[in-house]
Amino acid sequence: MAKHELKIKSEHFMNVVKGIKKAEIRYNDRNYKVGDFLVLHEIDGHGNRTGNQCDVIISHILDDAEYLRDGYVMLSIGVMSMFVLQNEATSDEQ
Repeated sequence: MAKHELKIKSEHFMNVVKGIKKAEIRYNDRNYKVGDFLVLHEIDGHGNRTGNQCDVIISHILDDAEYLRDGYVMLSIGVMSMFVLQNEATSDEQ
């Protein structure tokens, strides 16, 4: 089992953390396998890491040219752990 460090946009990151987003489409340049771990690092609109991360495990891989562009796979994921910093908007509401 391998560990892959990946960047993910904020809107997609939050949906993974909330359990709404359960799949990720990625170019398969890393030879992903079922059981591999993805460390998803949230990035802001400028491409900078926010410090938030979520560790997920790959439970299924769809590699089908009928549904995906050549070289891309859909990774079904399950959240294992997360580290989310409290943002200013959240602390202002309390």
